[in-house]
Amino acid sequence: MNYSIEQLKNMIKNEKRLSPDFYQWYLIIYKKRNITKAHLAAEYNCLPSNFDRWYLRDNSGWTVAHIAARNGHLPPDFNQWDLADKLGRTVAHEAARHGHLPPDFNQWGLSDKHGRTVAHEAARNSHLPPNFNQWGLADNNGWTVAHEAARYGHLPSDFNLWELADKRGRTVAYEVAKYGHLPPGFNQWKLTYYNGWTVAHEAAEHGYLPLDFNQWELTEYIYGYTVAHIAARSGCLPPNFNQWNLANIYGYTVAHEAAQYGHLPPNFNLWNLVDNEGWTVAHEAAEHDCLPLDFDRWELIDINGKTVAQIACENNNLPPDFDRWDLIK
Repeated sequence: MNYSIEQLKNMIKNEKRLSPDFYQWYLIIYKKRNITKAHLAAEYNCLPSNFDRWYLRDNSGWTVAHIAARNGHLPPDFNQWDLADKLGRTVAHEAARHGHLPPDFNQWGLSDKHGRTVAHEAARNSHLPPNFNQWGLADNNGWTVAHEAARYGHLPSDFNLWELADKRGRTVAYEVAKYGHLPPGFNQWKLTYYNGWTVAHEAAEHGYLPLDFNQWELTEYIYGYTVAHIAARSGCLPPNFNQWNLANIYGYTVAHEAAQYGHLPPNFNLWNLVDNEGWTVAHEAAEHDCLPLDFDRWELIDINGKTVAQIACENNNLPPDFDRWDLIK
């Protein structure tokens, strides 16, 4: 029987499966994209059980099988997983993305033109099976399946391959630290990405250090910033933190960093800590308008003889009740 386009659309709309003798699947119903009758039928699960033209493609190379895979309409005995569009994305990639791979699927290494595998797609969308173990599969940049799962918080609880790294040296541990998916008991803080920037630095920058973290002195190689400096900058130092004098290569302390960003605690009193230039924590806080209301150490001077009061005045940060005008030249 030869169906018109309108008959086909009506049958699909009414969820009536097309008869097995339908044979003109290749006929184009949307010329702009070269979409066939088969593509439309696959979308609505109206293909007959003996359909075998999974390879029919639209202009992007998207096959009928891709459409069926996206919607979970592939038959149980489907095996043409390597059919690919113009970017190399296979039917398996599409099924993995939407969680429609069969339980016994094992072609995880099928890859697109960028080397991105089916496993990457499944990892991103939390569709990897419980017994998956091919974490080292990598794309053209060395980005592994483990990196992908780490970024989206989909690593299993017993995962331990934290040192897997891409071509830039980014480890899986770095990825969980950056996106806040650190598991309980994580202890790979010293793994570095570049220039001594550790997993702990990354977690501190994004506010994801655990409450019991204590390796504040870990230091990057360029300027000597410790994890504590980075945590002070992002405002995630714990209430009981007391290593304010940890300093970078310029003598700039954790307290200076916290003062610059307004993250000093209410009871802070180490205002006379100085960097290599004699610049105190109080000077730093005065410059950035972060001094507390009850501050009274206006007389502290830097290496050039400038008082805290003068720095506050130069930056229009003096309080309304200020009365130590003798300290301002």
